[in-house]
Amino acid sequence: MVGHDGRNQTQRREVPDVTVGDHFERVAAVYESLRTTDEAPVRRIGQLLPGRPVTGLDIGCGTGRYTRLLRALLPDGSRLAASDVSAAMLAQLNARSHGHADGVVPLLSAAEELPLRTASLDVVTAFNCVHHFDLARFLTAVARVLQPGGQLFIYTRTPQQNARTIWGRYFPGFTEHEQRLHSQAAFRDAVRRTDGLTMVATQAFRHPRSSTAGRLRAQAEGRHYSTFSLYPPDELRASIATFLARLPSPEVSWVDEHLLVVAGASRRNQVGPDDPGSLASQTSHAPGGVRERKVPGSGARAARLVAPGMAAQAVRSGARRPG
Repeated sequence: MVGHDGRNQTQRREVPDVTVGDHFERVAAVYESLRTTDEAPVRRIGQLLPGRPVTGLDIGCGTGRYTRLLRALLPDGSRLAASDVSAAMLAQLNARSHGHADGVVPLLSAAEELPLRTASLDVVTAFNCVHHFDLARFLTAVARVLQPGGQLFIYTRTPQQNARTIWGRYFPGFTEHEQRLHSQAAFRDAVRRTDGLTMVATQAFRHPRSSTAGRLRAQAEGRHYSTFSLYPPDELRASIATFLARLPSPEVSWVDEHLLVVAGASRRNQVGPDDPGSLASQTSHAPGGVRERKVPGSGARAARLVAPGMAAQAVRSGARRPG
Protein backbone atom coordinates (compact mmCIF):
# COMPACT_ATOMS: atom_id res chain seq x y z
CA MET A 1 0.00 0.00 0.00
CA VAL A 2 1.76 3.57 -0.90
CA GLY A 3 1.46 7.25 -0.32
CA HIS A 4 3.57 10.18 -1.50
CA ASP A 5 6.30 9.64 -4.06
CA GLY A 6 9.17 10.87 -1.91
CA ARG A 7 12.50 9.26 -1.26
CA ASN A 8 12.85 6.97 1.72
CA GLN A 9 14.71 8.75 4.49
CA THR A 10 17.26 6.92 6.63
CA GLN A 11 20.50 7.47 8.46
CA ARG A 12 22.09 4.25 7.23
CA ARG A 13 24.76 4.29 4.55
CA GLU A 14 24.50 2.63 1.14
CA VAL A 15 20.73 2.37 1.28
CA PRO A 16 19.22 1.88 -2.20
CA ASP A 17 17.81 5.12 -3.60
CA VAL A 18 14.30 3.71 -4.06
CA THR A 19 11.10 5.73 -4.06
CA VAL A 20 7.93 4.46 -2.46
CA GLY A 21 6.36 4.34 -5.90
CA ASP A 22 9.29 2.41 -7.35
CA HIS A 23 9.03 -0.27 -4.68
CA PHE A 24 5.34 -0.90 -5.20
CA GLU A 25 5.57 -0.77 -8.98
CA ARG A 26 8.00 -3.69 -8.73
CA VAL A 27 6.03 -5.83 -6.28
CA ALA A 28 2.48 -5.10 -7.49
CA ALA A 29 1.96 -8.38 -9.32
CA VAL A 30 2.86 -10.56 -6.31
CA TYR A 31 1.99 -8.20 -3.46
CA GLU A 32 -1.38 -9.63 -2.53
CA SER A 33 -0.06 -13.21 -2.43
CA LEU A 34 2.66 -12.17 0.03
CA ARG A 35 0.66 -10.04 2.49
CA THR A 36 -1.77 -10.89 5.27
CA THR A 37 -5.08 -9.00 5.45
CA ASP A 38 -6.66 -8.40 8.86
CA GLU A 39 -10.46 -8.33 8.86
CA ALA A 40 -10.98 -7.36 12.52
CA PRO A 41 -10.11 -3.65 12.15
CA VAL A 42 -12.39 -3.34 9.12
CA ARG A 43 -15.27 -4.83 11.09
CA ARG A 44 -14.55 -2.37 13.89
CA ILE A 45 -14.60 0.53 11.45
CA GLY A 46 -17.92 -0.72 10.15
CA GLN A 47 -19.34 -0.56 13.67
CA LEU A 48 -18.27 3.08 14.00
CA LEU A 49 -19.65 4.33 10.70
CA PRO A 50 -23.03 6.09 10.51
CA GLY A 51 -25.96 3.92 9.47
CA ARG A 52 -26.50 5.74 6.18
CA PRO A 53 -24.82 5.91 2.79
CA VAL A 54 -21.39 7.56 2.98
CA THR A 55 -18.80 8.91 0.59
CA GLY A 56 -15.35 7.57 1.43
CA LEU A 57 -11.75 7.34 0.32
CA ASP A 58 -9.29 4.53 1.04
CA ILE A 59 -5.83 6.11 0.77
CA GLY A 60 -2.78 4.02 -0.08
CA CYS A 61 -5.10 1.25 -1.21
CA GLY A 62 -2.50 -0.84 -3.04
CA THR A 63 -4.20 -3.78 -4.76
CA GLY A 64 -7.42 -3.13 -2.85
CA ARG A 65 -7.13 -5.81 -0.17
CA TYR A 66 -8.73 -3.63 2.50
CA THR A 67 -10.75 -1.57 0.03
CA ARG A 68 -12.83 -4.59 -0.95
CA LEU A 69 -13.52 -5.51 2.68
CA LEU A 70 -14.50 -1.92 3.45
CA ARG A 71 -16.77 -1.62 0.43
CA ALA A 72 -18.66 -4.75 1.45
CA LEU A 73 -19.47 -3.18 4.83
CA LEU A 74 -20.69 0.18 3.57
CA PRO A 75 -24.45 0.80 3.41
CA ASP A 76 -26.17 0.58 0.05
CA GLY A 77 -25.84 3.81 -1.87
CA SER A 78 -22.36 4.57 -0.54
CA ARG A 79 -19.56 5.76 -2.79
CA LEU A 80 -15.94 4.72 -2.28
CA ALA A 81 -12.78 5.83 -4.05
CA ALA A 82 -9.39 4.16 -3.61
CA SER A 83 -6.22 6.17 -4.15
CA ASP A 84 -2.60 5.18 -4.58
CA VAL A 85 0.57 6.66 -6.04
CA SER A 86 1.30 3.41 -7.91
CA ALA A 87 -0.54 2.86 -11.19
CA ALA A 88 0.63 -0.77 -11.15
CA MET A 89 -1.11 -1.34 -7.82
CA LEU A 90 -4.31 0.27 -9.10
CA ALA A 91 -4.14 -1.86 -12.23
CA GLN A 92 -4.07 -4.92 -9.96
CA LEU A 93 -7.12 -3.60 -8.11
CA ASN A 94 -8.99 -3.34 -11.42
CA ALA A 95 -7.73 -6.67 -12.70
CA ARG A 96 -8.86 -8.53 -9.59
CA SER A 97 -12.32 -7.03 -10.05
CA HIS A 98 -12.48 -7.80 -13.79
CA GLY A 99 -12.27 -4.10 -14.58
CA HIS A 100 -15.24 -3.11 -12.44
CA ALA A 101 -13.45 -2.63 -9.10
CA ASP A 102 -16.63 -3.69 -7.26
CA GLY A 103 -18.04 -0.19 -7.30
CA VAL A 104 -14.73 1.35 -6.19
CA VAL A 105 -13.27 4.30 -8.11
CA PRO A 106 -9.46 3.99 -8.46
CA LEU A 107 -7.60 7.30 -8.27
CA LEU A 108 -3.93 7.95 -8.96
CA SER A 109 -3.09 10.47 -6.25
CA ALA A 110 -0.60 11.31 -3.53
CA ALA A 111 -1.86 11.12 0.04
CA GLU A 112 -0.69 14.61 0.95
CA GLU A 113 -2.17 16.35 -2.07
CA LEU A 114 -5.72 15.07 -2.37
CA PRO A 115 -7.32 16.85 -5.33
CA LEU A 116 -10.79 16.53 -3.84
CA ARG A 117 -13.45 19.04 -2.97
CA THR A 118 -13.30 20.58 0.48
CA ALA A 119 -15.67 18.85 2.94
CA SER A 120 -16.64 16.22 0.35
CA LEU A 121 -16.01 13.00 2.34
CA ASP A 122 -17.62 11.25 5.29
CA VAL A 123 -14.81 8.78 5.90
CA VAL A 124 -11.14 8.35 5.07
CA THR A 125 -9.16 5.17 5.75
CA ALA A 126 -5.46 4.32 5.54
CA PHE A 127 -4.41 0.71 6.11
CA ASN A 128 -0.75 -0.10 6.76
CA CYS A 129 0.49 2.81 4.67
CA VAL A 130 0.72 5.96 6.81
CA HIS A 131 4.45 5.43 7.41
CA HIS A 132 4.95 6.24 3.72
CA PHE A 133 3.34 9.66 4.13
CA ASP A 134 4.46 13.00 5.42
CA LEU A 135 2.22 12.73 8.47
CA ALA A 136 1.56 16.43 9.06
CA ARG A 137 0.74 17.14 5.42
CA PHE A 138 -1.41 14.01 5.18
CA LEU A 139 -3.48 14.98 8.22
CA THR A 140 -3.91 18.51 6.91
CA ALA A 141 -5.12 17.17 3.56
CA VAL A 142 -7.58 14.81 5.25
CA ALA A 143 -8.90 17.54 7.53
CA ARG A 144 -9.71 19.64 4.48
CA VAL A 145 -11.65 16.98 2.57
CA LEU A 146 -13.63 15.59 5.53
CA GLN A 147 -17.07 16.95 6.22
CA PRO A 148 -17.79 18.18 9.76
CA GLY A 149 -18.34 15.02 11.78
CA GLY A 150 -16.40 12.94 9.28
CA GLN A 151 -14.04 10.21 10.44
CA LEU A 152 -10.43 9.24 9.75
CA PHE A 153 -9.26 5.69 10.47
CA ILE A 154 -5.54 4.87 10.40
CA TYR A 155 -4.54 1.22 10.79
CA THR A 156 -0.83 0.90 11.41
CA ARG A 157 1.95 -0.48 13.56
CA THR A 158 4.01 1.44 16.10
CA PRO A 159 7.81 1.04 16.42
CA GLN A 160 7.25 -0.90 19.65
CA GLN A 161 4.81 -3.28 17.97
CA ASN A 162 7.15 -3.66 15.01
CA ALA A 163 9.99 -4.75 17.29
CA ARG A 164 7.83 -7.60 18.64
CA THR A 165 7.01 -9.10 15.22
CA ILE A 166 8.75 -12.19 13.91
CA TRP A 167 10.85 -9.86 11.78
CA GLY A 168 11.69 -7.48 14.58
CA ARG A 169 12.78 -10.36 16.82
CA TYR A 170 14.85 -12.41 14.37
CA PHE A 171 15.62 -10.45 11.18
CA PRO A 172 18.97 -8.58 11.40
CA GLY A 173 18.60 -4.81 11.33
CA PHE A 174 14.85 -4.82 10.73
CA THR A 175 13.94 -2.26 13.38
CA GLU A 176 17.07 -0.22 12.67
CA HIS A 177 16.23 0.07 8.98
CA GLU A 178 12.56 0.83 9.63
CA GLN A 179 12.52 4.33 11.07
CA ARG A 180 9.30 5.56 9.43
CA LEU A 181 6.74 4.23 11.93
CA HIS A 182 5.02 6.54 14.43
CA SER A 183 4.33 5.93 18.11
CA GLN A 184 0.86 6.28 19.57
CA ALA A 185 1.99 9.46 21.31
CA ALA A 186 3.25 10.84 18.00
CA PHE A 187 -0.14 10.24 16.40
CA ARG A 188 -1.93 11.98 19.25
CA ASP A 189 0.41 14.94 19.03
CA ALA A 190 0.14 15.17 15.24
CA VAL A 191 -3.67 15.09 15.34
CA ARG A 192 -3.71 17.68 18.13
CA ARG A 193 -1.59 20.01 15.99
CA THR A 194 -3.82 19.58 12.92
CA ASP A 195 -6.46 22.26 12.61
CA GLY A 196 -9.86 20.67 12.07
CA LEU A 197 -9.08 17.22 13.54
CA THR A 198 -9.56 15.81 17.02
CA MET A 199 -8.43 12.49 18.43
CA VAL A 200 -11.39 10.20 19.13
CA ALA A 201 -9.88 6.87 20.17
CA THR A 202 -7.15 4.30 19.66
CA GLN A 203 -7.51 0.54 19.78
CA ALA A 204 -4.86 -2.17 19.77
CA PHE A 205 -5.31 -5.39 17.82
CA ARG A 206 -3.50 -8.69 18.36
CA HIS A 207 -3.39 -11.23 15.54
CA PRO A 208 -2.05 -14.77 16.13
CA ARG A 209 0.13 -15.81 13.20
CA SER A 210 1.83 -18.99 12.10
CA SER A 211 4.06 -19.70 9.14
CA THR A 212 6.88 -21.79 7.83
CA ALA A 213 10.50 -20.87 7.24
CA GLY A 214 9.94 -21.33 3.51
CA ARG A 215 6.99 -18.97 3.43
CA LEU A 216 8.84 -16.34 5.47
CA ARG A 217 11.83 -16.61 3.18
CA ALA A 218 9.61 -16.07 0.13
CA GLN A 219 8.08 -13.00 1.75
CA ALA A 220 11.46 -11.45 2.51
CA GLU A 221 12.84 -12.26 -0.95
CA GLY A 222 9.67 -10.80 -2.47
CA ARG A 223 10.08 -7.67 -0.32
CA HIS A 224 6.51 -7.95 0.97
CA TYR A 225 7.40 -5.22 3.44
CA SER A 226 8.89 -2.09 1.92
CA THR A 227 11.40 -2.22 4.79
CA PHE A 228 13.27 -4.89 2.83
CA SER A 229 13.79 -2.41 -0.02
CA LEU A 230 15.88 -0.35 2.39
CA TYR A 231 18.50 -3.13 2.44
CA PRO A 232 21.29 -3.22 -0.17
CA PRO A 233 20.98 -6.52 -2.11
CA ASP A 234 24.03 -8.17 -0.52
CA GLU A 235 22.92 -7.21 2.98
CA LEU A 236 19.41 -8.48 2.34
CA ARG A 237 20.65 -11.88 1.15
CA ALA A 238 22.91 -12.23 4.18
CA SER A 239 20.17 -11.08 6.53
CA ILE A 240 17.71 -13.62 5.13
CA ALA A 241 20.22 -16.42 5.76
CA THR A 242 20.81 -15.21 9.34
CA PHE A 243 17.07 -14.85 9.92
CA LEU A 244 16.37 -18.43 8.84
CA ALA A 245 19.17 -19.71 11.07
CA ARG A 246 17.75 -17.81 14.07
CA LEU A 247 14.21 -19.16 13.76
CA PRO A 248 13.45 -21.58 16.61
CA SER A 249 11.88 -24.18 14.28
CA PRO A 250 10.79 -24.70 10.65
CA GLU A 251 7.23 -23.83 11.72
CA VAL A 252 6.81 -20.77 13.92
CA SER A 253 3.97 -18.96 15.69
CA TRP A 254 3.82 -15.42 17.03
CA VAL A 255 1.42 -12.54 17.65
CA ASP A 256 1.35 -9.46 15.44
CA GLU A 257 0.10 -6.22 16.95
CA HIS A 258 -1.45 -3.21 15.25
CA LEU A 259 -3.00 0.09 16.25
CA LEU A 260 -6.22 1.66 14.98
CA VAL A 261 -6.22 5.45 15.30
CA VAL A 262 -9.60 7.17 15.04
CA ALA A 263 -9.82 10.93 14.49
CA GLY A 264 -12.81 13.13 13.78
CA ALA A 265 -13.36 16.30 11.77
CA SER A 266 -14.21 18.83 14.44
CA ARG A 267 -15.06 21.57 11.99
CA ARG A 268 -14.40 22.55 8.42
CA ASN A 269 -10.70 23.04 7.96
CA GLN A 270 -10.40 25.57 5.17
CA VAL A 271 -6.74 25.82 4.24
CA GLY A 272 -8.09 28.25 1.70
CA PRO A 273 -11.20 28.37 -0.43
CA ASP A 274 -11.24 26.10 -3.42
CA ASP A 275 -9.42 27.91 -6.20
CA PRO A 276 -11.73 29.30 -8.88
CA GLY A 277 -11.69 27.06 -11.91
CA SER A 278 -10.20 24.08 -10.10
CA LEU A 279 -12.10 22.21 -7.41
CA ALA A 280 -15.59 22.88 -6.12
CA SER A 281 -16.23 25.67 -8.58
CA GLN A 282 -16.06 23.20 -11.47
CA THR A 283 -17.45 20.10 -9.76
CA SER A 284 -21.09 19.16 -10.07
CA HIS A 285 -23.34 19.35 -7.05
CA ALA A 286 -24.24 15.68 -6.98
CA PRO A 287 -24.71 14.10 -3.52
CA GLY A 288 -21.41 13.81 -1.71
CA GLY A 289 -19.68 15.92 -4.33
CA VAL A 290 -19.34 12.94 -6.65
CA ARG A 291 -19.30 13.53 -10.37
CA GLU A 292 -19.75 10.52 -12.62
CA ARG A 293 -18.44 10.35 -16.16
CA LYS A 294 -16.87 7.98 -18.64
CA VAL A 295 -13.10 7.63 -18.64
CA PRO A 296 -11.87 8.08 -22.22
CA GLY A 297 -10.65 4.81 -23.64
CA SER A 298 -12.30 2.60 -21.03
CA GLY A 299 -15.71 1.15 -20.43
CA ALA A 300 -15.64 1.89 -16.72
CA ARG A 301 -17.68 4.60 -15.05
CA ALA A 302 -15.56 6.97 -13.00
CA ALA A 303 -17.19 8.71 -10.05
CA ARG A 304 -15.28 11.95 -9.69
CA LEU A 305 -14.81 13.97 -6.57
CA VAL A 306 -12.60 16.34 -8.52
CA ALA A 307 -12.92 18.74 -11.40
CA PRO A 308 -11.64 17.88 -14.89
CA GLY A 309 -7.93 18.48 -15.34
CA MET A 310 -6.92 17.80 -11.73
CA ALA A 311 -3.98 15.57 -10.85
CA ALA A 312 -5.99 12.61 -9.58
CA GLN A 313 -7.28 10.35 -12.29
CA ALA A 314 -9.26 7.19 -12.65
CA VAL A 315 -6.84 4.42 -13.51
CA ARG A 316 -7.86 1.50 -15.65
CA SER A 317 -6.17 -1.89 -15.77
CA GLY A 318 -2.82 -1.71 -17.51
CA ALA A 319 -2.25 1.96 -16.79
CA ARG A 320 1.33 3.09 -16.30
CA ARG A 321 2.72 5.28 -13.58
CA PRO A 322 3.46 8.72 -15.01
CA GLY A 323 7.13 9.40 -15.55
